[in-house]
Order: sequence, then structure tokens, then C-alpha cells
Amino acid sequence: MNLRVLMALLALALVLGSCSAAKQMLAPSAPPQPQLQAPETIPLARTAESTPSQRAQLRTDLAAGYYERGQMDVALEELAEAVRLDPANARAYNLYGLVYTFLGENPKAESNFQRALTLAPQDSEIRHNWGWYLCTHGQARDAMGEFEAALSNPLYRTPEIALVNAGRCAASFGDVKGAETYFRRALVSAPRNANASYGLALLAYKGARFEEARGWVKGALARNNAPPEALYLGMCIERSLGDRQSELSYISQLRNRYPDAAETRALGTGTCE
Repeated sequence: MNLRVLMALLALALVLGSCSAAKQMLAPSAPPQPQLQAPETIPLARTAESTPSQRAQLRTDLAAGYYERGQMDVALEELAEAVRLDPANARAYNLYGLVYTFLGENPKAESNFQRALTLAPQDSEIRHNWGWYLCTHGQARDAMGEFEAALSNPLYRTPEIALVNAGRCAASFGDVKGAETYFRRALVSAPRNANASYGLALLAYKGARFEEARGWVKGALARNNAPPEALYLGMCIERSLGDRQSELSYISQLRNRYPDAAETRALGTGTCE
């Protein structure tokens, strides 16, 4: 697999099973992450003053917690109760979309995302999640408009999430310049965003701009518990620059911190390409 093909796979969930672990290193190991709204403050106890809408929000927040823990069956039970209490709860349908996406039930996921967008067309989190779905289901170009719609809302609290995922999607269909622009915008919004730094480091590495890549990867490694794909990329950058000592440092960190990671197993191949 050549570098151009690897670039096309940047950050998408559908990594081809025929690729070696060393090649998979050059794309993040997880898909762009869906976004959940922060729970609103809702009384935990059911009081006489609580409305069906408030109880529906509480059920939706509980469902979000179960979703994040991978308990999809319980999440679905809470969501069913949420929409029974409030059939116009857009957040519940948004979360339904995420759960059904996880379960691989794409028609149900799509219908629930569309229902959520009908109820709350200006909701940035829903727009982002629909864009995320499109990006990871072979419609990356169509996803870009959804990310832009999310970003057009001046009240969007976490635009860096949509900006990073827009960058990943742009890179997936070869728009390297557009991807760089999105990653840089993410860093303007959140200067310490490690995912944006990683994206820029990977693009620079693919473009054989190794000194630039070295600078960007430092930002990706600045956070605690830097992921193994960032360490592997750092190793490859230092190898390209001929800095054997720094290369060995990355190898040591991978072996010590992530002994079972695919990137660590790939060290035995002796290749970055």
C-alpha cells in the first residue's frame, strides 16, 4: 500500500483488514468520535414539579451514560422511555442514532438522525454526529456540509471537535489543503488539541516535511497518556530525520507503555510504510 492510499484512510473507521499493523499506524486507530451534549442539571428524584420533558431529559442522560459504557441494551430501554415521555426530544433521537450506528443497524440509525435533525435543525451536536455518520459510511464528501452547518452556530460550545473530524474527512478523499485548514482552525479554537496536532503531523509526514512533522507531533504527545499511534508516528519521523537516539526513545515508550498495542507489535516489521 502506498502513501497516497494511506492518506485516504486517515482517521476513518473502515480500515482494511488486509493492511499490516505497520500501515495501520499511519491512520488513527479509532474513527472520528461522536459527540454527546453535556447533561443538563436535572433533579435525580422524581418530584411533583418535574415535567415529562424533564424526566425525558433525565432518561436521555442515563442512556448516554450507558452508551459510553457500551451497555447498548440498557441505553435503548432508557431511550424508549425518554421518547414515550417526550416524543419531541431531539437529543434522544440523536442518541438513538449513535446507538444503532454502534450496533450496525444503519437504516435505524439514519432514520433517527433524520428525526433529530427535523426536530432541532440548528443543533450543532446533532449536525456533527450526522456528519460523523456520513464520514464513516462512505459519504465523506457529503459530511463536510454537516460539519460546516455545526460550525455555523455561534453558540456551539466545542467547535474543535467538528473541525478535527472535518479535517479527517477532508483528508480521506484527498483534500490535503482543506484538511490542514480544518486542523489549524481547530488549534485556533483549542490551542492544545492533541488530535489536531496529530492530524497536522501526519499530513506533514506524508508530504515528506519531516521537520514540520516533528514540531506538530510534539503537540500530539503533550497530553498525558499519548496514544500509541502518535508515538509510532514520532518514531517514523525521527527515523526519516536520521535521529537514531530519538527513534529509540519512541520505541522504548511504546514497549513500556503499550506492550500489547498493534503499533508495538508492528515494531518487528522494521518499516513505517
